[in-house]
Amino acid sequence: MRRLICAAALLAGVPAAAAEAPDCFYDLAATRNYELGYAAKAMPTPDGKAVIYLRASARDATQHLYEYDLASGREKELVTPEKLLGGADEVLSVEEKARRERARITAKGFTEFQLTEDGSSVLVGLSGKLYLVSRADGSVRNVPGEGWGAPRLSPDGTHLAAVHGGDVSAIDLTAGTVTALTSGAGETVQRGTADFVAAEELDRQDGAWWSPDGRFLAYEETDSSAVEPHYIASPLDPSRAPDQYRYPRTGTENPKLRLGIVSAKGGQTVWAQWDNTAFPYLARVTWPKKGPLSILVMNRAQTEERLYSVDPATGATKLVLAEQDKAWLELAPDAGNGRSPSIFPRWLDNGSGFLWATERSGQWQIELHKPDGSLAHKVTPDGFRIGGLADIDEKRGEIVVAGGPDRLSNALYKVKLSGGKPVPLVSERGANGAEFGQGHDLFVNSYSWADGQRGVRVVDRDGKVLATLPSAAEQPASLPDVTWLTVGAHELDAQVIRPHGFQPGQHYPVLLFVYAGPTLKNVVAVRRRVLAQQCVADHGYIVVTVDNRGTPGRDHDFGRAVKGNLIEVALADQVEGLQALGAKFPEIDLSHAGVYGWSFGGYFSTMATLLRPDVFKAGVAGAPVIDWQDYDTGYTERYLGLPSENPEGYRLSSALTYADRLSRPLMLIHGVTDDNVYFEHTLKMTQALFAAGKPYELVLLPGTHQLPDPTLRSRLDQREVGFFDKALKTEVSPGG
Repeated sequence: MRRLICAAALLAGVPAAAAEAPDCFYDLAATRNYELGYAAKAMPTPDGKAVIYLRASARDATQHLYEYDLASGREKELVTPEKLLGGADEVLSVEEKARRERARITAKGFTEFQLTEDGSSVLVGLSGKLYLVSRADGSVRNVPGEGWGAPRLSPDGTHLAAVHGGDVSAIDLTAGTVTALTSGAGETVQRGTADFVAAEELDRQDGAWWSPDGRFLAYEETDSSAVEPHYIASPLDPSRAPDQYRYPRTGTENPKLRLGIVSAKGGQTVWAQWDNTAFPYLARVTWPKKGPLSILVMNRAQTEERLYSVDPATGATKLVLAEQDKAWLELAPDAGNGRSPSIFPRWLDNGSGFLWATERSGQWQIELHKPDGSLAHKVTPDGFRIGGLADIDEKRGEIVVAGGPDRLSNALYKVKLSGGKPVPLVSERGANGAEFGQGHDLFVNSYSWADGQRGVRVVDRDGKVLATLPSAAEQPASLPDVTWLTVGAHELDAQVIRPHGFQPGQHYPVLLFVYAGPTLKNVVAVRRRVLAQQCVADHGYIVVTVDNRGTPGRDHDFGRAVKGNLIEVALADQVEGLQALGAKFPEIDLSHAGVYGWSFGGYFSTMATLLRPDVFKAGVAGAPVIDWQDYDTGYTERYLGLPSENPEGYRLSSALTYADRLSRPLMLIHGVTDDNVYFEHTLKMTQALFAAGKPYELVLLPGTHQLPDPTLRSRLDQREVGFFDKALKTEVSPGG
């Protein structure tokens, strides 16, 4: 039997008791896991006297703009979205919706802001309009025009680059004039924004970059004319024409990228000269105060990258540095400041060289290179794990990095530019971000620790806490009961979450919450990160998570173990980890085990249910990638290569290959308008299962895999638990 559950049935199909009784799932959804209400994207002002940030209320995701004065300890609200919209609802363009989807933004109101160089004004945007907000008196000045996207302030704050209709303009904020810098964009040619692969898979959201003096602008041009068009229609509004996206499906054409340099006054574009056929991915662009305009490009297989300097006057390029890897190259990890990735190269302000991050030694390491690309010396010591670069202070001759010996934690350390032993700056176990802004004397530390503490504070260069930013967040009634440990022959990181009210001697069905993919480490020492899993556990389960080979955060070879086959090693490690946990903790009932996850975790849950019915008695797969030939080039080809070069790897990694093996209950969940993992994945799986005569459950969601509505989110969570209750809680042993 198969079930089709539409969006309306998602609300109606919950048992009455679940619908009426208070449930932790709703509180988690309404508070976004109790994250709403904390300062977001907080940044010190250039003079170091205040902090600017966004903040929502505890159960409303609409973010407002605030300032906190460090001397007085007072907070003031600079502007509200309601004031700028005049009571109207915010309207998002298709392009803005796609940008937020790529950046995983579900907040409303203000989602970004930029400070002018002198810190006197803050740039914000709503509904395609841009505004400059004065910090002194809160007055608001409208930027000319509307329909703007991807705004970027010039370094001196006098001009603004923004995109309209796929073309780039420069706006003189003093004179209020608009100068078109490019023209002729259309359906397949876009300028000034990041292409799909850059935004989704390479963690680059920017598509335009100012020169340090503000006289020129570099911009990406994306020609998608050869890329397959994909169309997404909303079943809830059949009268509306489908939205068209150019989606680079594995094995098909990528867009053609160019980097143009144009005067801010307008004129002829100069094009950077590199072989964009052999190196189609524009991974990073930097234009430092001193040092050349620099681009980092990668070949399609992502096994080779080249760093070029670019002459803005002629477009001529010069090779500075190159790296290769037989499996694939990763881009440097993020320091966790929530605003941008750790961009390398990071040129020194005096132009004497640049910092570079590499895995050449087997683990991430930061090096100092001379302007010609030759190695000056290693900055961070061998064997010291790097989680990202947060700051370079040339006057003090030191940098601040995230990382440390505990791979479940990112502490903050100071390291001399000349090299030497890292000195702890923030050492509490857990997640620690650092945002320095334009200064070096203090930074914003957004933290969530292993002991459950969460907050946003201002810390000086010696680690002294200067202030804690005000919070409107609700606090959970209790913190998760979580144990972190390593298990198995490969010393896999794992966590075990027991229900509150756990009874020693009783056996509990076990659920494996999984991601298992190459881009995400799930087991980290952040107690609040597993609030949702604790809610599941409190329904009578033990919830466990394991990081298999192929996940990041360890070393080069551990991460590259899945090359050519995305399921074999991952599935073996997850089963090994689960069984090791069952042997260690007798309360885990391995005879009643389920598996669930989303995106890659949804793919893994599908495959685990199909391939290991002896281990997993039920599975829930959210937005699963079913056939990797239908996913994007940037992600898939990094690990599997081209389909024409690795057909067996694609066949073995496809869930369609094993559809006729389904023998356990499987629930598939998918958003019908998902523009990343398209609904065709789940639709193909249901067709294969139906043809094989295999029963399954199908839950359709309105929208994408992001489900911000708390009622729908909590109903979905309840349905998942109800599914496992039915599949796993029959004849569960009472223990003893």
